[in-house]
Amino acid sequence: MIKYSKLLLLSCIFTSSLEARWMSDSILIVDDIQILGNHTTKEYVILREMSIQPGDTLTQEAIERDRNNIYNLGLFNKVDVEYSVRQNIASVFVIVSERWYFIPYPILGMKYRDPSKLYYGAGVMDQNFRGRNEKVYASFGFGYDRWSMLNYQNPKVTDNDDIYFSGAFAVQKVHNLSSSYGEYENSNIFLNGTIGKRFGLYQTFFGTMGYEVWQVNEPQLNRTVSSSGRDAFLTASVQYRYDTRDNREYTTDGSLISLGINKSGFGESEMNLTGCAYDLRQFFGFNSGSAIGVRTIGSFTWGGVIPPYRHVFFGYDERIRGYFYKTMEAENRIGMNAELRLPILTPRYLEIDAFGIPQFQKLRYGLYFAIFADAGKLWSRHQVLSEQPWYSGVGAAFQFLLPYGFNIQTGAAVNNLGTMQGFIDFDTSF
Repeated sequence: MIKYSKLLLLSCIFTSSLEARWMSDSILIVDDIQILGNHTTKEYVILREMSIQPGDTLTQEAIERDRNNIYNLGLFNKVDVEYSVRQNIASVFVIVSERWYFIPYPILGMKYRDPSKLYYGAGVMDQNFRGRNEKVYASFGFGYDRWSMLNYQNPKVTDNDDIYFSGAFAVQKVHNLSSSYGEYENSNIFLNGTIGKRFGLYQTFFGTMGYEVWQVNEPQLNRTVSSSGRDAFLTASVQYRYDTRDNREYTTDGSLISLGINKSGFGESEMNLTGCAYDLRQFFGFNSGSAIGVRTIGSFTWGGVIPPYRHVFFGYDERIRGYFYKTMEAENRIGMNAELRLPILTPRYLEIDAFGIPQFQKLRYGLYFAIFADAGKLWSRHQVLSEQPWYSGVGAAFQFLLPYGFNIQTGAAVNNLGTMQGFIDFDTSF
């Protein structure tokens, strides 16, 4: 690929864009694609996310779609897609501003939001190992919970395929999430490997094999499948994922379909469970950044004895606003969300040189106001689904979009019992 000096290239783009305005009604054919600003990231990582290819007709819709696809990698603070025109031939320039990839971070938390149950530790992540969009995470913790874990993800094993690989290993001693069987400690060993293949820009199929050991410090009935207090078993799962969301940090258009099925326990193992889960989301964008989003999730388990560490919850990974701080558990779960998202400040960039660090010179931020409705239900096998209550809440929230993909949501909701509750969360609802 031909390399230009930044000044010369930007001058070329600006000059040619004047000509492009005169040719806005003309058909433009892509001649070449050039990548700028990728000091660490390999070019193929960026090109892999682009629908625009040499020989294609260039459209504004394709430019916007590819800009979002590249930004969704989570590797860049800002992505611009520009082009220059000579007659009806276009040269496309992808200009990226890279993030800080190697990040050490502290860990501090409270189990069950109880200050007497502090856990603490440290971790390190490399979100762009070798410049190939590989992810490496390592962390350890002490206090109320203790763990050591390592995770590796590679979205493209070789340059000539779309094979995905990931692996994870963890040794931990953590207190149970379940409140139904008293407080006790789980010793857990977790090992798995995933191989998947990506089809086109938006579809991926995964298969995972793993091995788990769960041992409780005080064996009692139902804490483990085995009466010995120790469960050891193989796991396997498959998952299909279709994702066309425009921006995964805060979506205003597109779809997500995630479907999975899993099996825990094979052969003579006392563990014998099968589960399936779905996550379906649809967003309808309109009127300069506004959007309506709807979502439904479900998680179901059947087979043999279902131990507490295979229960599902509202109050941890999923929450119902209005019952935001309430923990509810069972063996199966369904949930629904609807949200109207209205921009106060559409995503934009603060460009500063005060830190003298390139990775912090272009910072993305925005502010949305959302009106929402959440609902969910949980049940176990001995319960009749229709007899279990719905938990629901309606309300409004401000969503602060911050640099490096951090989001803060704060608002208030009224639940179906008429109780109002304020909340703050460091993530989007869905």
